[in-house]
Amino acid sequence: MTRLNEATERLKSALDRLDQAVESRAKARSNGEGVSDDAELRAALAAAREENENLQNLAGEVSSRLDSTIARLKSVMEV
Repeated sequence: MTRLNEATERLKSALDRLDQAVESRAKARSNGEGVSDDAELRAALAAAREENENLQNLAGEVSSRLDSTIARLKSVMEV
């Protein structure tokens, strides 16, 4: 579970960096500077957000399964 949490935190950090990069590029564009890879950054950001959502869903599923397994083990140990 720790590895999943670490991966989720790294992904969140990467999303924050991508958000900052997109904002920086947008500001540069509004100042008249040409940015040719703006669409690539937006696509990368969208992909990272999707991966983050998938990892969060997976973490929830894993947590639920672990809770079920722990409950079953406790019931077996009580018998």
